[in-house]
Amino acid sequence: MGELERVSGLPLTNFRDEHVDEQVARACRRLDVDDPASLARVLRADAGERRRFRRSIAISHTAMSRDPHQFALLEHELLPRLLAGGARVSAWSAGCSDGSELYSLALLLERLGALERALLLGSDLLEENLALAQVGAIDGVTDSVRARVRFEQRDLVTDGPPPGRWRLVLCRNVAIYMGPGARQRLYRNLVAALARRGVLLLGRSERLVDPGAFGLRAIAPHAYERVDG
Repeated sequence: MGELERVSGLPLTNFRDEHVDEQVARACRRLDVDDPASLARVLRADAGERRRFRRSIAISHTAMSRDPHQFALLEHELLPRLLAGGARVSAWSAGCSDGSELYSLALLLERLGALERALLLGSDLLEENLALAQVGAIDGVTDSVRARVRFEQRDLVTDGPPPGRWRLVLCRNVAIYMGPGARQRLYRNLVAALARRGVLLLGRSERLVDPGAFGLRAIAPHAYERVDG
């Protein structure tokens, strides 16, 4: 897999072996090649297939307000908690894909009358995702909303968190594709980004078995508050 990792520019060893093997097998069938080495040669020569393979590994499925239950939780419980007393909120969408999650959060904050009190950052491993996020060509997203968000490229496992302490960190449907070691490093980086009493929201298929080991406590389904630091 070494050559495939170099050609794709992805840290394949951070992802679950089963996930990588499945996506490699699918790409081999689609391109009618026999093995990862042959696949690497095709990807080196074909930028379009290389992008397609990268997006299949670093899963980039997203949509505006994806998982309405979690956005209802944000609107009615988590954000009022963070915004109480006129407080400002800094939010990091970790693994933001095309920016839909962060733009959805921005629209929610706008509806709550708190957008001007928000600092909003999205990060993703893939520069092709960030190119889409920067444009923000999404229905309902206005120039005033785009002006409140920014995006950067970041490997959530190896690069660590962005500077500063964040009061809300969203990292949904990312950890499920990571191998055990990478997943633990990911969680520690996410917690390191949190301010005290900051909130980490994971996807509905993800949960921490022992939040206390990370200095967190559960406050809602798949939502955790930092209690140390």
